Amino acid sequence: MSTLTALARAQAAVAGVAQPIATVRHLHVHDRPLVLLPLAMAGEANAPLAAMVGTDRGDPHLLHVAQPRNRDERFAFAAALAGELVPYGESFAGVAEPIAVDRGRDVRYRFVDAPQVWVPNTGGVDFLKLFGRSTRFRRIDGDHPVDPAVPLLGRWLTFLAGSSEVPGSALLLAVVQALTLHWATGQTRSPLRHISGRQNS
Repeated sequence: MSTLTALARAQAAVAGVAQPIATVRHLHVHDRPLVLLPLAMAGEANAPLAAMVGTDRGDPHLLHVAQPRNRDERFAFAAALAGELVPYGESFAGVAEPIAVDRGRDVRYRFVDAPQVWVPNTGGVDFLKLFGRSTRFRRIDGDHPVDPAVPLLGRWLTFLAGSSEVPGSALLLAVVQALTLHWATGQTRSPLRHISGRQNS
């Protein structure tokens, strides 16, 4: 923590109001982000309880699992989540622009826009990483088949979680960490570290 950030935190504690620590925004904020608020059961690896998801703050969708330990219910939840996230991600694949490479001897195409997913904190990022890992290789035939959207969701989540580890990437962002880049509060750092998006059953 820099001296100026420490001063801003002290001023925020005295004033009771968050203090700005940046004069410019350090993150790209999309005009149409998807917000995903996951809730996982404590003590069970990657057992989802619920998720609120949507691109319209006036019309969020609540997905839930009555029994997170039940395999069928868990993958029904994954299919429902895929129904929200996959079409959003694929909606950015419609427009591409040509880019000259190799000193103009070749042309490649890149998409002109990209999706952006917001989660509450790093606990949300970790959940998506684990959930993607547990769904991307599921079989859609044979014994215990899953909905075809489930492995597709897993690939999207793996891609987004991997991008969150790249400095400067704005595909998957955590709200708490984004705010602490721009504002200082009088709160201690420990509550921010321990928010995990988990709920005891």
